[in-house]
Amino acid sequence: MDLTGKVALVTGAAQKRSIGWGIASALALAGADVAVNDAYHLDELEARAADLKAMGRRSLAVQADVTDDAQVVRMLETLVESLGRIDIVVSNAGIARWETFSDITLKNTRDLLRINMLGNANVCRAAAKQMVKQGEGGRIIIVSSVQSDVQFPITPVYGATKHAMHSFVGSVALELAPHNITVNHIGPGWVRSPLNDVAPDQKTEADIDAQKAGVPLGRDGKIEEMGAAIRYLASDEAAYTTGAFIRVDGGLGIGKYL
Repeated sequence: MDLTGKVALVTGAAQKRSIGWGIASALALAGADVAVNDAYHLDELEARAADLKAMGRRSLAVQADVTDDAQVVRMLETLVESLGRIDIVVSNAGIARWETFSDITLKNTRDLLRINMLGNANVCRAAAKQMVKQGEGGRIIIVSSVQSDVQFPITPVYGATKHAMHSFVGSVALELAPHNITVNHIGPGWVRSPLNDVAPDQKTEADIDAQKAGVPLGRDGKIEEMGAAIRYLASDEAAYTTGAFIRVDGGLGIGKYL
């Protein structure tokens, strides 16, 4: 899965324990030059770009809020100006909120819809336009969730935004197929990343043990394993894969009644 000569963008990649960083580093290890994005954690974002450069890759740290279309467009322009082109875009930026159905707040609902749905649409649209302009195909990959096709309590709106990616990815894949641009998404399961640090059911060692018991493979997923799945979808080996969903969850999606 050699990505030498390819240029990639990974959104939501500033924090070193994040899935975004697992993806960015996996692409770089495969030979790609990688731009990293975040709307926050700016010191960490610059550090991630420095880490990638230390690996011998060209890199760029680009601050942009994915919910702001103008910022996303400018991010792609900046990337192309600096690195010359874009071949792989991984739309990873997202948020989670834990609240029961009866406690759902309007603010959290709006935030989830804006970042997890509008953000993906903005990033994918800007990337697709640049890839079509280049005329050499490309790879667009969204990081959704095991909750794309499995339901859990206290995350009804989050789960809905992730399930929506099935329809979104399929539709966009059909539209972009004539341009040789593939569109896919992966569904991480339980990963001990900053996103999950505030989960109400992961506060104690007993909580963590309970989480492990619910995963058929008996452990949490590693950010490097999420990166490996993305690396495959970004590679020539996945040239005939589009509109697909890959759960990377240790069997969580098929073992919820363990």
